[in-house]
Parts: sequence; structure tokens; C-alpha cells
Amino acid sequence: MIKKELFTSFKYENNKRYSLLQIWNEENEDEFLKLILTDYLNYWIGKFSIDEIKNLSNLNDFDINGIILQFTEAFAKNFESFSIKLEGLETKKLELKKIVEGEIKVKVVSLELNIVNDSSLLTEEIFDYSIKKINHLQSGIESLDNEVKDLTVQKNEAVEALKECIDQKELIEFDLYSKFVEVLNEKKAKIRELTEANEQA
Repeated sequence: MIKKELFTSFKYENNKRYSLLQIWNEENEDEFLKLILTDYLNYWIGKFSIDEIKNLSNLNDFDINGIILQFTEAFAKNFESFSIKLEGLETKKLELKKIVEGEIKVKVVSLELNIVNDSSLLTEEIFDYSIKKINHLQSGIESLDNEVKDLTVQKNEAVEALKECIDQKELIEFDLYSKFVEVLNEKKAKIRELTEANEQA
């Protein structure tokens, strides 16, 4: 992973919807993680170095890849396995806990994001990400469409080849059957001749 971006939407207390843009950049240790959080009225931003993430995590054996995996999983596809807590307005505290068993929760990391007065740049960044993502997905769809077309052509060619094989098989079977009948009739005729000759002797 050199740079990983993830934009997700989730509901918090009273079904209030938030969106979070995560930007992980291993080439920049001073800004290894950038978070942009919005409730569509306010925007909060946080920038964190690897050392800050280490200090803010609750893992004894610090593993940055484990932090990235759990953080992205929590907001991407496995929300039920994590507990997310948001507190504050000017400074928004985002705390992530892993639900281990039942009510047992283990804190993964706790991060503070600051509210932004002029949200135009952050809105632009989210729009830019969304446009890039749409273009990437569109490109992927076009690639899959081409692949489907190629597979359809290959399938049709395979079906035609199979039909030709079946036709050839039927011709061969007919030819073999014809020859078998011819040989069988010759054998029958020879047996009759020998039988008649034996009776006359």
C-alpha cells in the first residue's frame, strides 16, 4: 500500500448520517493519515503521523497494518463488529473499539478532528475523490463489458466447434455402421454358402 483512499457513509445517534474520507499515505510519515468527517453541515479534519497514531492507539504490540485493516474494515464492510463513538463539536473525538465478545470492547484508536470554518476546500477534495472513484468504476465496467464480449465470442466459437464435432461424430458413426452392416451381410452370405455346401456334400 502506497496510498489508500476510502470514502464511506454511516449513521450515528438518532440516525444522523456522517461521511468519512480516509487517506492513508505511507510515503508521508508526518501525514500518514488524513481524515475528513462531515455531517453535511459541518466539516472536521485531522492529520496524523505514524507516531501520533501509535500514541493514540491502545494496542500493546503496535502494528500499523493492523490499525489500517481494522479502521478500514470498521467503516467499509464490518460495522457490526466495531463500536464507533463521536463526541464534541469544535473538536470531534472519534473513538473506535473492536467488539471482541458480547459487551467486551477493546479500544483500537482514539483520534481528534478539528472543525473547519471554510469547508470549500474539503468539499472540493471529497468531490474530487468521488469523481475519481466514479471514473475508476466506469473504467472497470467498460473493461468488464469488453471481457464479457470476448467471452461471448469465445463461447460462440466453442459452441460452433462442438456442433462440428457432433456432426463429425455422427458421420463417423454412420460410416462405421454402414461398413459393419456390409461386413455382417458378407459374413452371413458366406455362412449360408458354407451351410448349403455342407448339406449337399
